[in-house]
Amino acid sequence: MIETQEIRDAASVILLRNELESPKILMGKRGKNAVFMPNKYVFPGGSLEPSDFESPLNSNHQIRNYEKLSIQTDRDLAQPLVNCALRELEEETGIGIRSIDLQEYTMGFILRAITPPGMTRRFDTRFFLCKLNEMFESSQFNYFGNASGELSELHWFDLQEALDLDLAAITRNVILFVNEIFDQGMELKRLPFYREGSFEELTFI
Repeated sequence: MIETQEIRDAASVILLRNELESPKILMGKRGKNAVFMPNKYVFPGGSLEPSDFESPLNSNHQIRNYEKLSIQTDRDLAQPLVNCALRELEEETGIGIRSIDLQEYTMGFILRAITPPGMTRRFDTRFFLCKLNEMFESSQFNYFGNASGELSELHWFDLQEALDLDLAAITRNVILFVNEIFDQGMELKRLPFYREGSFEELTFI
């Protein structure tokens, strides 16, 4: 009998600074001994933890497309997934946006991906795009001294530069999608769904 590989719910954050020259996204490199995606550049993120179910969602965090987090999945996961995204961002980069004012950023659920079969681990990841206000400048977004160390070489890359990094297929597709929508509003009618190696467009009511 073939054992079914567990698929773990997860969340990831694409932090974007819409600077005048070109938009930049924050990425880091996984270690060479990492079980999942060694040596690849990735966005901050990880799987759900028990604490993500305990923390209430801060009312300041008005997540665009929040209702779409409940489509084709457990409706009770929406809030924990947002909590997971913010927690992982803070743990892996040292950047916390839980307490900053909503006017300084816009955050939305933009894409969902399930790791293809055959990988060492499989995740059902919801990707959140968090756009910082272009007028908002703070040294906290250039300081990574409080990061956990899980990601090395943390750096702000422009979108074209990021495509030249050592990336997994899904990461490349996410960057290409962000490049399409970064200058649009966050209210998306159609969200890409990367499932087992291919994109599927889902139309939401």
